[in-house]
Amino acid sequence: MNSQKTIVLLLVMLPIASFAQFRKSVRAESIQLTELSGNFRIDLQAGLDRTWNDSIMSVVVTREDSKKSPLRAALFSAVIPGSGEFYTDSYWRAGVFFAAEVGLWIAYAAYTSKGNDQTDLFQNFADEHWSVVRYAQWIEQYAGQLNPDAGGCSGMVTGGGGLPPWERVDWSKLNSCEEVMGRKSGNGFTHRLPLRPEQQYYELIGKYPQYAGGWDDATTVTPSDIVQKKVSPRFLEYSEMRGKANDFYNIAGTAASVLVVNHVLSALDAAWSAAQFNNRLKLETRLKPAPRPYGFTELVPTASMTIRF
Repeated sequence: MNSQKTIVLLLVMLPIASFAQFRKSVRAESIQLTELSGNFRIDLQAGLDRTWNDSIMSVVVTREDSKKSPLRAALFSAVIPGSGEFYTDSYWRAGVFFAAEVGLWIAYAAYTSKGNDQTDLFQNFADEHWSVVRYAQWIEQYAGQLNPDAGGCSGMVTGGGGLPPWERVDWSKLNSCEEVMGRKSGNGFTHRLPLRPEQQYYELIGKYPQYAGGWDDATTVTPSDIVQKKVSPRFLEYSEMRGKANDFYNIAGTAASVLVVNHVLSALDAAWSAAQFNNRLKLETRLKPAPRPYGFTELVPTASMTIRF
């Protein structure tokens, strides 16, 4: 009777052991039979436990619906820094990039506004204290010293006194005269005055001593002063005002440049975060034997998710 039980038990266990040798991702292992007890149910249960505990039919899969797209993450952060990191569940990095974005936009807006206000301030100062009429008259007065060969540097002021200075000057004659003066080297004449209100107009009158004669406190400025870069206090005050406006705009420009860098870095980081997220995520499923009453065993589908840090 015992020999019959042994034969039946072997017939049951051999197919199970053969299947275990051919399962995917599990190394083939030799099955060592333990000493039989003589009880069919006990020996069958022991064989099943030994075999299934070796992870027969263990399958590792990655859930496609849980994966994060690196391209999508990068696009999100390229538009709004931090959004791609939020998409990949990297919340603290999302906060860092988004906070940087907000801070940089605030800095850009604030310093651009300061630059605009300072620009209005120095332009109003120039319109009040610098006159192209006074500058043209200064050239006419010292034309012989500036360039003895100069001729025709007269008649530049044409309009009446009721007009603003920039509308009382023949600009073409003024620029022609400046060109003639510039032909003689060493007299400080290097530029041609653009029309008001061009940006270069306001820049040149406070940057080059050539235009020092147009300030209302430059009554004693001579051609030799121009060469030696001796300018009036108004000239220096105006230059400082312009420099302050430029400083504000430079800070705003730096903030704008860093904004671009923040978008690029956030996009790259988001793509990397998505890849890391996908590498950490693993879903493992298997059929696990579970003992039931009366000595029976049930194969129960189980799943476990593993996240590697």
